[in-house]
Amino acid sequence: MSESKTVNQSNLAGQLAQRTMTKAENFNAVIKKELADNFQAIKSLVPKHMTPERLARITLTAISRTPLLAECTPASIVGAVMNCATLGLEPNLIGHAYLVPYKNKQGFIECQFQIGYKGQIDLIRRTGDVSKIYAETVYENDLFIYLKGEDKRLLHVPFDMLPNLENFTPNKDDFMDIMIAQALSVIKERGAKDEGKPVRYYAAYHLKDKAFDFVTMTEEQCLKHANKHSKSKFNGQLTGPWKDHLQSMCKKTCIKEMAKYMPISIEVQEKLATDEAVLKLRKDNGIESDNIFDVDYKVVEQDQEEPEQEVAEK
Repeated sequence: MSESKTVNQSNLAGQLAQRTMTKAENFNAVIKKELADNFQAIKSLVPKHMTPERLARITLTAISRTPLLAECTPASIVGAVMNCATLGLEPNLIGHAYLVPYKNKQGFIECQFQIGYKGQIDLIRRTGDVSKIYAETVYENDLFIYLKGEDKRLLHVPFDMLPNLENFTPNKDDFMDIMIAQALSVIKERGAKDEGKPVRYYAAYHLKDKAFDFVTMTEEQCLKHANKHSKSKFNGQLTGPWKDHLQSMCKKTCIKEMAKYMPISIEVQEKLATDEAVLKLRKDNGIESDNIFDVDYKVVEQDQEEPEQEVAEK
């Protein structure tokens, strides 16, 4: 009797595993068909440095590595892929963009398109007016000094480079030099043995006409911004990239804040605004088109007053 139960349980487990595998395979088949059916449409969207074949392969790889993407509506996944094609950003590879599953207010899991901080930098660089743009992490034992106002100044010396300033002699008439000397003294008194924990982030840019500006935020300020604006939450707690890639998300927040005041085109501003959006297909006379690339789409964003969206978790 006991042996029979064991066999039955084993068979049941095998059947469940087979059903799960079949569901995943069916979903991949649906996505592959949508991508194949609309190959020419995707090809017309991608820029020269990207191919539709590569974008399709990357998408399927992302789904295999993030199982919850297989729970998303196919339309939202293809909408996110379409946005990747339009912006020329490859998802889930080198930090340019991400396909993130999250649960909407109706309880459905949808694919959210997110631009990574490297993707933001890439989009801004394409304007041609920016000669340099970068974002960095500041650790508690780094030398970091900044001045705002008419005479903007920004200095960041990583901890492992501080020995080069051991014999630093400040110019008593230079306010920046005085601040450097004071900061070095504090770090030395602290007896720091390593860089310490991340405490601040910043983003900076230089234009070809030599104009320069930057934004810096503490980790606490970045998290406050995320709690107010991010949809990547589960049970009220930040999750998704804010949980797994905190430093990258803090750098991204600095770039987003900086971009608001940068002299860049409306077109680039609109591209950056698609971050954390779900692209949904409009219905034609109440019926969704079979060819999802031939219909218009709209960016569906959540009002700040509405209840927060939840990132899907098992």
